[in-house]
Amino acid sequence: MKFLLDLLFRVLQLFAEPYFLLFLAVVIIALLKRKNKRKNLRIGIGVSVVLMIIFIGNGFLGKLTSEYLQKSYIHTSAIKNTASQNPVIVVLGGGVVDIDNTEKLHTMSYSRIVTAYQLYQEFKKKNIPCKIVISGKGRGHTSEAELFSENFKKMGVSDSDIIKEDKSMNTYQNAKFSSPIVKKMAPGSVYLVTSGFHIKRSVALFQIFGLKPIPQASDFIDTEITVFPNSYNAAFTFVMLKEIVGIWQVQLYNSLGINK
Repeated sequence: MKFLLDLLFRVLQLFAEPYFLLFLAVVIIALLKRKNKRKNLRIGIGVSVVLMIIFIGNGFLGKLTSEYLQKSYIHTSAIKNTASQNPVIVVLGGGVVDIDNTEKLHTMSYSRIVTAYQLYQEFKKKNIPCKIVISGKGRGHTSEAELFSENFKKMGVSDSDIIKEDKSMNTYQNAKFSSPIVKKMAPGSVYLVTSGFHIKRSVALFQIFGLKPIPQASDFIDTEITVFPNSYNAAFTFVMLKEIVGIWQVQLYNSLGINK
C-alpha cells in the first residue's frame, strides 16, 4: 500500500510543474483534435492550463505558499532555554553540486552551516557543551555530511563536537537515521536547522521518530508579483508546492499509521 501511495504522491508533485502541465495539455488537446471531438473541451483545457501557468509564474501563488510554509519561523529566537544542558543541533544537508568533477555544497547548504554555527557559538559563549549532528549523504561521491564537516572544522568547530550521519538520501531518512543518534546523547534540547520552506515537513518527520526539535530556519524564499510570468517565480513556486505535497503525504501516512 505504501508503495502505491508513494507513487501517487510522486505523480501529484508533477502537477505543480508548469512544463508538465503544458505538456499534458498539448497531448490531451492533440488526442481530442485527432478524433475531431469536443472542441469546447479542448479550448477549456488550453485556457485552464494557460491560466494556471500564469498563476504560478506571476508570483501570486508563490506568495501564498511562501507565507504558509515560512511565516511561523521568521521570528524564532536562537536559544529558547539557556538553562538547557547538553543541547544538540541537527543540521540537514542541502545538496551537492559537481562542477568539472569537483564536488561542492549547494548554495543553500551554506546558510544552514552559518545558522548552525551561530547557534553553536551561542552555546559555547555560555559554556554549554554542544554537539552538531550533520545529516545527509546526497547523490555525490562525497557525502553532504563530510562536506559540511569540513566547513565546520574550518570555522573552528571542534572535531569532537561533530557527528556525521551519512546514509540518508531524503528528509524522511534524515529523521529516521538521525533520531537514534540524537536520542543516545540524551539531549536537553534539540535544534533543527534547515531552510525555511523545508522546516514544517522536517519537524513533522522528526516528531514521528520521537523528537521534538526546536526549528531554526536558515534561509527563506519568496516570489515577486509580476505582470508577466517568469521562470524565477515558476521555479520557486514549484519548489514550495512540492513541499506542500510532501506535508500532505506525511499527514496522510501519520493518519494511516504507515510512516515508520
